[in-house]
Amino acid sequence: MEPDTLTSLYTVVIAVVTALSSTKAWDFWQKRQIAKRDQDNKDQKETHLYRDDLREEVKRLRNEIIDLYEKREVELKELQGQIASLKEQLAAFKTRVEFLEKENKKLKSDIDKDTE
Repeated sequence: MEPDTLTSLYTVVIAVVTALSSTKAWDFWQKRQIAKRDQDNKDQKETHLYRDDLREEVKRLRNEIIDLYEKREVELKELQGQIASLKEQLAAFKTRVEFLEKENKKLKSDIDKDTE
């Protein structure tokens, strides 16, 4: 290579390096990187938006199921109490019916004795 060509090449390289390392170039590259990062974050938020919506829906449904099970448990306890009360009433009625049947038999036998 000729010395003039070599000098020109060095001059161009130095000018390019100087231009690329200048404050304005640094600001440009920095802003470009920030813009790229912001775009990547925006894209990522959009892709995760659907997933986040699904998570919220699952959480809502889970809470709804928990509430339903709690209500069901309360209803079951109330029904068990009602069944216990009905059992007691049934036992009392059975005793009363037995007593009335015995009383009825006794009265029938008394009537039969009086008619004889």
